[in-house]
Amino acid sequence: MRINFLICVFLLVLSSCSFEGKMEKKLRKAERKIEKLTIKYPQLLQKDTLYDTISIITKEIKMDTSFIDVPGDTAFIYKDKLKIKYVRVNDSVYIEGKCESDTVTQFIKIPFERVVVKEQGIIKELTNNVKGIAVSLLLIVLGILGIRFTFKLLR
Repeated sequence: MRINFLICVFLLVLSSCSFEGKMEKKLRKAERKIEKLTIKYPQLLQKDTLYDTISIITKEIKMDTSFIDVPGDTAFIYKDKLKIKYVRVNDSVYIEGKCESDTVTQFIKIPFERVVVKEQGIIKELTNNVKGIAVSLLLIVLGILGIRFTFKLLR
């Protein structure tokens, strides 16, 4: 009875590693392997380009214009998106200006490198998993046999 209890405690101690720690360690290991592989085999890096659109707001542009007395009471000035209306009534002058909004769109290219990864087939993944499970079972059996052997020696 004592042996079974000790075996359970031993298995519990072996299986108490944190999942986050294991995943972080595997991630660091994978990053190191990718770095070594890309240094050794640069053809694994594939150059790619990301396209993005940026809207640019134009700043205000001021421009002064002078003109000689215009015959009549109204003058219109058009320049690109700027429209000015000059109205003279007796001694008063009215000026109305309007500039249409403008948005400049610019397309930019952002080059970057990405790693080309070929996925493994199902058979390859299964053989890798079978090997890992077999090794784990072998270690557990050896651990149980080792504990029983040490208890027999202690008696």
